[in-house]
Amino acid sequence: MLIQSFGRFGGAERAALIHYNHFRGDGKDVDLFADFAEKHLWARQELGKISMKPLPKGIAEPESVTLVDDLEGYDRILIHHHIEPILAYRIARRLSRKTAWYSGSIFEPAYSELLHGKDYRNVSTTFESTTKSFYGNGLGTIGLALFPISKRVLRVLDYQTVARYGKIICNSAYQARYIRNVYGRDSVIVYPPIETRLLSANNVPIDIDRPYAMMVGAFVPYKNFEAGIRAMNSIKEDYALAIVGSGLLKKQYEHLARQLGVDLHVFFGANDAIMHSLYSRASFLIHPSLFEGFGFIPAEAALHLKPTILTTRSGVKELLEDEESSYLCDPMDVPLMQKRAKFLGDAPERANAMGQKAYDSIKGLCSKEQSMNLWEQLENWN
Repeated sequence: MLIQSFGRFGGAERAALIHYNHFRGDGKDVDLFADFAEKHLWARQELGKISMKPLPKGIAEPESVTLVDDLEGYDRILIHHHIEPILAYRIARRLSRKTAWYSGSIFEPAYSELLHGKDYRNVSTTFESTTKSFYGNGLGTIGLALFPISKRVLRVLDYQTVARYGKIICNSAYQARYIRNVYGRDSVIVYPPIETRLLSANNVPIDIDRPYAMMVGAFVPYKNFEAGIRAMNSIKEDYALAIVGSGLLKKQYEHLARQLGVDLHVFFGANDAIMHSLYSRASFLIHPSLFEGFGFIPAEAALHLKPTILTTRSGVKELLEDEESSYLCDPMDVPLMQKRAKFLGDAPERANAMGQKAYDSIKGLCSKEQSMNLWEQLENWN
């Protein structure tokens, strides 16, 4: 199993670790090739508990030349979400008959306008550093300077790679539609595993003196947090808003909140204890992203018995029923988000009932059997 973090550690990386740990716990013979580092794992301890093989960072590291030879000895190769595109192409070209892709998104740097309408250079804080780490400072700088050309090259390379994969497994029907529309490939659907580590974290004090709604994610345009802040305008007299994340748009969010009179609390670098405590005390979650391959944050909220005002552009919505365990909203429909926020804010008992239903809908993804569904797809693949 191969995955690269691309400079950050999010839902895709967490799902890969859960899959790997479940496979190993069931006695399966599997190796994990990854480039995870201490800084990616935040305050977590998983890195010290697993045996991980290094995954070279593209052509900037000579080991990438011999990696494909090493992979010849495996019965199955699973590219989990994303690895460097030239390496992915080399693997698929030579080992296509036994290479599968577990997909949570199409290649975002090349297709960001299709996914969420934004230039990838403007939404990723790690794009420049990651590009240079993969391709070296010189070639990486040229690629960034000529990004419109580089993007076209990446699209061709990515298309040729995906065309060669022996099997594609998607983390939702939402993602499977992208695979079908962009690459013309059919795929199997296996929802990702959801980890329960937050539920066992300690409770710590949260310095918000009244009920609050919550948003979590990077401070980048496609997360669409401005819509969430505007949605709070309908209940700002009684509710605060807690946002967990970081990024260049922090001052912009704070300015908008001041303009609207929304009581905004920003949490940067929250550890497990803070996240668990925030989820536990929140009244509901707002998740208005323009695009989510799946949506691990609403799933985490559901595990804490919290409903979500959820973007319609995600895979997790397939597990949550509108007006029963969540409220589904087009991410551009701020008036509807305001209406839904007021429904939840005015009726805490309604929010609690929806949160329980959200938990019932998500809890099945927390079992080891969910990961073994993926293993069965690999094991029974002819």
